[in-house]
Amino acid sequence: MTIRVPERDAAAIPLWNDAYDTTAVQGTGNLWGDPPVPHAAIAAEVFAASGAAVILDLPCGDGRNLPALAPGAPILLAGDTSRNAMVIAERVTEKAGIRDKVVFLEVDAFATGLLDNSVDGVFCWDLLGHLTEPEHALRELHRIVRPGGHIVANMWTMNDCQVSDPNIKEIADKEYIDHFDFYCRFYDREDLDALLRSVHMPAGSVEVSRWWEPPHAGYRDYEHEHESLIFTIQKNGS
Repeated sequence: MTIRVPERDAAAIPLWNDAYDTTAVQGTGNLWGDPPVPHAAIAAEVFAASGAAVILDLPCGDGRNLPALAPGAPILLAGDTSRNAMVIAERVTEKAGIRDKVVFLEVDAFATGLLDNSVDGVFCWDLLGHLTEPEHALRELHRIVRPGGHIVANMWTMNDCQVSDPNIKEIADKEYIDHFDFYCRFYDREDLDALLRSVHMPAGSVEVSRWWEPPHAGYRDYEHEHESLIFTIQKNGS
């Protein structure tokens, strides 16, 4: 089945690639200078506990979460639409000593090109809130996860620091355009539940998590606090 990628989401793909400037990176650190998000290590434990052999980090971005996810399975797929991001992410894996277990793939969440039931888990962080029609991406991720496997993902809440950023512009209720012209949608629990009902994927768990991140060079150049709804979906079947 051919999936129509929404116009704004398709237009964001080259913007994301340009956002990662490989020449601006010092050493082998990631682009934004972030540590892994705290839930990456928790997701790795979920994947490992279910006997995962192959897990996918989509989008892998500049690789900030790859070292934390690496204990989750023997093979770690790092997927993104941005080749620039993956250049940086590869440096991160080399520094972390995990390069041999990581396979980089240029993939789109709307159409990964992977086979049905081909991965044991997916970590999807800070992507779905950027999509105008996230239900299509959720269906694709569900398709590629094996029965019994897990999807671990997040949605920003209205308490996330991005909402109060002086460079973000509100375009509708809970919908914004940031300074890079990226779409951002923020969710409360009712919004998330409605989305998951629409794709017939009840969450096995949902939690609210808050954490602090250091300043980003060139934007949000102050310590800031994020808040997300983190949810886990386990695919039915055996």
